[in-house]
Amino acid sequence: MAKLWGDVNRWMIGLTLVCLVLGGLLGVQVHTKRLQGATQVGRQTSALVGMLTQREAQIGQQQEEIERLRDKVARYEEDAAGERGLAQVMTEELRNTRIALGLLSVTGPGIELVLGDSTMKGDDGIGGQDAFVIHDFDLLQIANELWAAGAEAVSLNGQRLSAGSAITCSGRLIEVNKVALGSPFTFLAIGDRGNLMSALNIRDGALDRLRVLQFQVKLTAKDDIVIPAIAVAPKYMHASPAPKEVKR
Repeated sequence: MAKLWGDVNRWMIGLTLVCLVLGGLLGVQVHTKRLQGATQVGRQTSALVGMLTQREAQIGQQQEEIERLRDKVARYEEDAAGERGLAQVMTEELRNTRIALGLLSVTGPGIELVLGDSTMKGDDGIGGQDAFVIHDFDLLQIANELWAAGAEAVSLNGQRLSAGSAITCSGRLIEVNKVALGSPFTFLAIGDRGNLMSALNIRDGALDRLRVLQFQVKLTAKDDIVIPAIAVAPKYMHASPAPKEVKR
């Protein structure tokens, strides 16, 4: 009889242990599910908050643009009715348009960038000799970086860059505005000197990659830069002012 009770006790103890283990595993699983659910909700909430913040920023920018346009219209109305008159306003707009098209020579603060071919040779194990000369795509990337940094006027070896300018390869030379240019290449850009310098010195930018290959790079901030007008004014043979606003 005592042996029977001993077997029963051992069986009960084992069953109790099994129940405790199963209960613990069930609790861990429920806690894990709760954590997963909380994590998923948190990610969704963060995404919604990000979208809401972005939307609020866009609305704020749109409101600022509306206010800016309202102020501009009000200034036009005041100028048209005041001493300056509408003719003065139109003269300023025409002047700004001519500058944008490159039809006027301009002066102001900015930067000067002089580029020369690399001092390395083709037998240095990096590539052929073409890897150590300035190409059209190098100059095009630098011009784009200047425009993106807010440059108001840019020239390359005395050739004014405008909306219709193209930088292309022409044999061993570079062609800009259908004029062949050779190394060294000199960029002049008018604008905020700090922004222009920072844009050109950005990590992994055009100049950063050229410096790695020992290209000759000289970047200087200038107080007074003179950029000439475009040599040949653009002619528009196909484009003409639309008679009314085109609806899209």
